[in-house]
Amino acid sequence: VRPAHCLATRDVMLMLALLVAALGVSTARRVGAPRTAVRVHGAGVHMMAAQTEQSGQQQRQFRWGDPARVRHDAPGVATPTGRGQTVDAKRLVNQEDVSAMWLSHILVSTPDMAELLLQRLREGADFAELAAGASACEATRGKGGAIGWVNREGRSEYADMILPAEAQALAFAHKPGDVLLAPSERGVHVLRVDDVTMRLRASTLARTRLRGAGSDLTPLVEAWDKRRREVPERPLTYEMITMGCQMNAADSERMSGSLEEIGFQRLDDTRVPPTDGSEQPALGKADIVVINTCSIRDHAEQKVYSLLGPYADRKRRGEAVGIVVAGCVAQQEGERLLRRVPEVDLVMGPQYSNRLGDLLEDALNGNQVVATEPTFIMEDVTKPRRGSAVCAWVNVIYGCNERCTYCVVPGTRGVEQSRPMESIRKEMEDLAAAGYKEITLLGQNIDAYGRDMAPKRKFADLLRFVAEVPGIERVRFVTSHPRYMSENVITAVSESPRLMPVFHIPAQSGDDEVLNKMGRGYTAERYLEIVRKIRAIIPGTRFVLVLFWGGEVACYLNKMGRGYTAERYLEIVRKIRAIIPDAAITSDFIVATPGETDKQFEATLELMRTVRFDASMTAAYSPRPNTPMALWPDQLSEDVKEARLAQINRLVGEHALEAAERFVGREEEVLVEERNTKRPEQVIGRTRTNRLVFFTGDIDELRGTLVTVRITEARKFSLTGELVARA
Repeated sequence: VRPAHCLATRDVMLMLALLVAALGVSTARRVGAPRTAVRVHGAGVHMMAAQTEQSGQQQRQFRWGDPARVRHDAPGVATPTGRGQTVDAKRLVNQEDVSAMWLSHILVSTPDMAELLLQRLREGADFAELAAGASACEATRGKGGAIGWVNREGRSEYADMILPAEAQALAFAHKPGDVLLAPSERGVHVLRVDDVTMRLRASTLARTRLRGAGSDLTPLVEAWDKRRREVPERPLTYEMITMGCQMNAADSERMSGSLEEIGFQRLDDTRVPPTDGSEQPALGKADIVVINTCSIRDHAEQKVYSLLGPYADRKRRGEAVGIVVAGCVAQQEGERLLRRVPEVDLVMGPQYSNRLGDLLEDALNGNQVVATEPTFIMEDVTKPRRGSAVCAWVNVIYGCNERCTYCVVPGTRGVEQSRPMESIRKEMEDLAAAGYKEITLLGQNIDAYGRDMAPKRKFADLLRFVAEVPGIERVRFVTSHPRYMSENVITAVSESPRLMPVFHIPAQSGDDEVLNKMGRGYTAERYLEIVRKIRAIIPGTRFVLVLFWGGEVACYLNKMGRGYTAERYLEIVRKIRAIIPDAAITSDFIVATPGETDKQFEATLELMRTVRFDASMTAAYSPRPNTPMALWPDQLSEDVKEARLAQINRLVGEHALEAAERFVGREEEVLVEERNTKRPEQVIGRTRTNRLVFFTGDIDELRGTLVTVRITEARKFSLTGELVARA
């Protein structure tokens, strides 16, 4: 008996035991796993049950990961500095890889004048306006100070005339978003780095022969050319599989845009029936598949290899299919992934999401490529393929400089790199021109925006800079950090009706000692104080608490290296609630971290009863590669994890329904996004506080519009209502 892919081994074994017992026969044949000879006569059924329980333990262990099997030499997961130290991308990226920079400048005659302008920029002044009013450079004054592309080698006569060589050399020691003072024979340049062109730093390996028909080493590009000649009506297609967070969703949109730029069509699009009613011939399977991976938990990582199986089989059968593994597992595993799954063509970390087209050039010509080296993030030259016609993601900061003891993200997503404000606003203006109505600003630690720049910028300044982009009705942002979130951010949100009153702030634990060990930099009390302030300033705001790690308030947060205490956390909560009395609060919880006692877990439940979250995502702790917590000796059993997860989920459901019911009878502003596929007569939208609303309406008329909906029914995580009026 071989267990089917979708059945647990223990279930197959139990069915076999019952079948054999019913037939009254004996067998000594080996059955699946565990590989033990079994004779089913009387006590033999009990032996089978014991083995089934053992198998069940193995299945549960696989669900959350085995600390004993966690590697601490994952090549792509590196902590470049100790926790608490400043991390600068310029220390990690080889500056010689910067082949060109897009620069802007303001030319003045004296250092004092340059320092004054630099101070104005720190205070939030617009660079283009300062250039128009103060620059002595006639060639660039009317263009917002833009010089354009300046090459490291083969410099142009125009660029040298505007910006002498000595000033160019200073610029090439910086990164996008930086502003510096560069003296030259022309005066002093207040110089801004807007974008860079990076040389690809990737490892290229010769393709090895595969088993079976896949031993043919014909490059994919040649195989596809041959097929195009034979079946010219069939387009080249791709499939995009996305796992994990919003950052991954945004990266997948960018990679999809890159593939479509070089001629691929999304497989789903090619299957749309022709408008003339004729039948479209079957197009087969995708020619290239991209799996954008997540490694936040062991289960997500293992799922990657399960997903790869069918595509690897296709390649072994001799099919011309390209396989790309992107995202955090790719960064974590690097070249090791190719050894485990040699059918893969390209392994690329998330920092290369907008370079997919460049990396494929080598891969499609018969090589295997690995791109996981640190690099500066370049601005996109292709248009992302957006997953919605109404709402869009816009990255504002990449990476994370925190060193939380449980988290693999800083190693897989790299150090923080903030995008220039002007680039962010330009992308939003382009989206508005394309008809988008809502933007979500993305960052692993969005309140850290600008701290990696020279001079430093503040997230509150960015919010004010992008809040009034014409055509954009709503702006949201995720994810905030209690250590860096300031009252200035709350005030900025209160100043503009287009900034949605939604605060996504990870608390991670309610215990001050645990928070300190986690390196979070605040207490639970501080957290509640922020919540009170937000609710006082912005009534009706939704406050989101993410990845709230359970723990007793005096001992557990410290273990996780979070850098803040439960008191600090509670202070944030109080501030938000003082500012926004009607704030909706949601959270994520991870239970059963190493050493968590019953008392500490009960403290998490008590905190939940105090805050009464609108909704919470929950999971049990999963040990991750190269993280200190995975090495701690006091790991909890899978049974404890499952029991605590079930208990916390019951409380989550109670509080979620209680929070939703307060909307019944209210009239809420809703932005209509899409049709309800389960009930086509309904449309789906979201309130200002990000709660899903279903109501009857014509999607062709309402998509992208703001409407007023009276709420008639509440469920745990969504609402139903009636259309009252269009805005």
